Amino acid sequence: MEVWLLELDVGLSVPDAELALLSAEERAHAQRFRRQEDRVRSVATRAALRRLVGARLMLPPDQLRFVVNPYGKPRLEGEPEIEFNVSHAGCCALIALSTSGPVGVDIECEERVLNAKNLEELAAYVFSPLERHLALQTSKDFIQHWVAKESVLKALGLGISEHLQSVSILPRDDEAYQIAHDSPEWPEIQAWRLPVSDGYAAALAFQTHDRASTQGKSREVSRQTSWLPLSSLEPCQDRGASPQACDHSVRQIDHA
Repeated sequence: MEVWLLELDVGLSVPDAELALLSAEERAHAQRFRRQEDRVRSVATRAALRRLVGARLMLPPDQLRFVVNPYGKPRLEGEPEIEFNVSHAGCCALIALSTSGPVGVDIECEERVLNAKNLEELAAYVFSPLERHLALQTSKDFIQHWVAKESVLKALGLGISEHLQSVSILPRDDEAYQIAHDSPEWPEIQAWRLPVSDGYAAALAFQTHDRASTQGKSREVSRQTSWLPLSSLEPCQDRGASPQACDHSVRQIDHA
């Protein structure tokens, strides 16, 4: 299991070298975004995903082909051995890779402020009856809970809006979450908070058929951090630099 954090300068134009890695459909998708920062996030994340997966499979990144499931979750065509998921927000993106089963990841900015009325309305839509008993009273509480729930539903390969209240995400004393649902046909699922840049919340979830193999690993795994170059993407010289200090930097934050 690997999770990569990309820190992006969304004010820069999209490099031709990044666009060249994408399929015609991916380029068209990126061009439909009206805002420059949305196009940068779309292209940079997909190009980095192609480089990472291509390196694992020893294939040229621009020759990879992706397909989607009925809920729109992408996967690599003809390669069931490797699973991936991506998410991006603000100046950050996450890429999760797994060779042990489906994976889901989500990252969101914590800066959005929701008033009490917004929180109440969103809670009624998002939270299960069990989750409504939690003391989630601030915008930050809601966003941290949201990323966990979305990562779990993505790992399950389910539609987000259709299944929000089908699963309950409950906090534990460590970095992991307890997951409750009434669907015995669903596989075993594990989820953890991820350590990301200040101002962001993120979570990782993945399917597992061996509860013991993942039990208690969250703290150990999340603290293994390294900065590495990714193909033509160079890491920042200053590891403490803000996202605006370099074009793209790539940080591996989980490895298990």
